[in-house]
Amino acid sequence: MERISGSIAAFLLICCIGHAGERLDLYPGEPGALVAWTETRSDPRPLHACFLKISLDAKGLEVIALPGEDPDGPGPAESRLTQPADLFREFRALAAVNANAFAGVNGDGAAFPRWFEGQPVDMHGLVASRGITVSPVEGGRTPFWIDAGGNPHIGDPAGAGSALEAVSDWFSPLLVQSRIVPDASDTALHPRTALGFDDSGAWLLLVVVDGRQPGFSEGVTLYELAEMLQSEGCTESINLDGGGSSIMLIRESEGDAVRTLNSPSGGAHRPVPVMLGVRESKNQFPARISP
Repeated sequence: MERISGSIAAFLLICCIGHAGERLDLYPGEPGALVAWTETRSDPRPLHACFLKISLDAKGLEVIALPGEDPDGPGPAESRLTQPADLFREFRALAAVNANAFAGVNGDGAAFPRWFEGQPVDMHGLVASRGITVSPVEGGRTPFWIDAGGNPHIGDPAGAGSALEAVSDWFSPLLVQSRIVPDASDTALHPRTALGFDDSGAWLLLVVVDGRQPGFSEGVTLYELAEMLQSEGCTESINLDGGGSSIMLIRESEGDAVRTLNSPSGGAHRPVPVMLGVRESKNQFPARISP
């Protein structure tokens, strides 16, 4: 982990008493370029958090969006709910988390009350894959995007085609120029997924905090999530979809097995429309492959 300031260190000592769990180097080809670790904390309540730090300068890695297949072309659906492990394998990911929130669609665009694998859905906010816009910019949703040079951005892209890969937030940005955005008075605790980076743009941090599991991990507020990203050195950060969709998958270097690093609140993987992840950068890879 990066060295942190004295004030942030004090916050961690006072408010986040706990211990680090395992630490995994997921890309031996460039040691330290892709590192995952877990932490358990006892204050302000039992918490289990998973972290993934990606070097954006690593020559052998690329950050990618992992959208599900569009089930109806020009129709109202933009993706199909897909098991996270299936998206992971199709895009040859090394690590990935869930990304955009979504709504079900039918003939009149109404939302379905339940989610099921294969369900056609409308993704909330921008999604781009290989420079192709899969879901357009949406008012009230803040995009995270990677340009052709591999640089990270938060905010609407500068122009058409400028976002090579993109996903979008849910509910609120977390950090804008180091300033915490969520209201500290909001006390809602949930499982959360987030991303962030610092002013150097040299790395990207993905975070999943488990929740709704008394005694193990009870969730965090958006304000606490922003503090967590800030304590890891982020100056820009957005909140992604959370709740039962929060998940972090990794491929350990010893083999091809896909591992769930966190503990999903529903006890099983929930199908999602898109993930954000990282894989080896090889131009011959298609956008997706057959499972």
